[in-house]
Amino acid sequence: MRRHLRTLAALTALLSAGAAACGSGGGDKSSAKDPGPSASGTLTVWLQVDAQTLWPTSVAAATADFNKKYPKVKVSVQYQAWTDHLTKFDASAQADKEPDVIELGNSETAQYVQAGAFTDLTAKRTTFDGNTTWQKGLLDACTHDGKLYCVPYYGGTRAVVYRKDLFAAAGITKVPATWAELKVDVATLMAKHRSDKGFSAFFLPGQHPYGALPFVFDNGGQIATQGADGRWKSQLSSPADVQGLKNWKSLMDAGMRGDRTGDDLGAVPALVAGKAAMSFSTNGQLVQVYSQDKGDPKLKGKVGSFPMPSPTKPGSYAPPYMGGSVLAVTAKGKHQAMAEEWIRDFTSTAREKEFLAGGFLANTLDLTSSDPERAGDFVGLEDSWSVPAAKNWAQVEKNLTLKQMLADIATGKLSVEAATATYGKQMEETLNAS
Repeated sequence: MRRHLRTLAALTALLSAGAAACGSGGGDKSSAKDPGPSASGTLTVWLQVDAQTLWPTSVAAATADFNKKYPKVKVSVQYQAWTDHLTKFDASAQADKEPDVIELGNSETAQYVQAGAFTDLTAKRTTFDGNTTWQKGLLDACTHDGKLYCVPYYGGTRAVVYRKDLFAAAGITKVPATWAELKVDVATLMAKHRSDKGFSAFFLPGQHPYGALPFVFDNGGQIATQGADGRWKSQLSSPADVQGLKNWKSLMDAGMRGDRTGDDLGAVPALVAGKAAMSFSTNGQLVQVYSQDKGDPKLKGKVGSFPMPSPTKPGSYAPPYMGGSVLAVTAKGKHQAMAEEWIRDFTSTAREKEFLAGGFLANTLDLTSSDPERAGDFVGLEDSWSVPAAKNWAQVEKNLTLKQMLADIATGKLSVEAATATYGKQMEETLNAS
């Protein structure tokens, strides 16, 4: 779910890594032998700094479980930043000093999988907890040509986060179950706060693709598709996509005041300040509203969630985007079997329950939260989606193609038809660049 531009030199190094690892097999070390309890050395694991902040005890517990099997092996967990972790990984590949395990955002995997940078884990899938019910948006990011190249770690979806007290003050007694009911509630809240020009019944900024694209998928659209010739074609200007984005824009027009060129980072401050009654936010952002550092603990119990009602299917919900992270065994890693085991321990059911308790989603549909405030997070996950599995998708994100398109639509600079035609062509050129 993060952005990155890889250099040609780095790609060449990774392709060489895949070839060296497996000949013509594309990184297939699924038959790596278990070295047994006498193994020694250092297993290097790259995790994002999120894990150090959110669940350091889970990291320690996974390592303790790992050391029961490999007592003489030191696990070196090295925390990385989203801003440069792939740049560092590219450099490590060129220097032949790759980590054994690496965490990536689920929109970052395609370029590396197709470069042969990760080990084929297909034959080992059944050894990982929850493997039959992994979150679709994470599993799709790990799969290429029917083979598994990484393991889902944890997820983050989107639902409507709302202030219960603001609903009650406006006389709204239940959350909307249909698009029509949502529109009525938005109108009611806007009328209640008509004198406050800084209040939004629904905080829905322009530069938030994962708040807009669910409406595209709800209407039967897609972002881009790959033809039999391997070339990608934008679907943004298709009738399905255009109507989906018009549905998104209609909600914005009904309930959003203020700057439409912002992004979803403004959602939590707006909810905390009472300047928004609703937002289309992640499960992590819901928790932030009443957190000590970013929110107001007094709002605990006054915030809830519900799934985004579908504009096209009454009684149904818009399919949510599934962001999150995955874990891969690097193709040139020196400790293949042990790397698999550490991932197995870190994504065990016990650890996944801890990630869930931390405000995120487990990697499997089987684990949900009983917290009523998080009810919206667990609806429609079987239909969750992720970005196209195109090797150049990271460049589309780096170019801000979708964000700029949506900002132009949100501000009225371009019509939906004109914006999707213009930016769809740009996206297509990027996806098909050599």
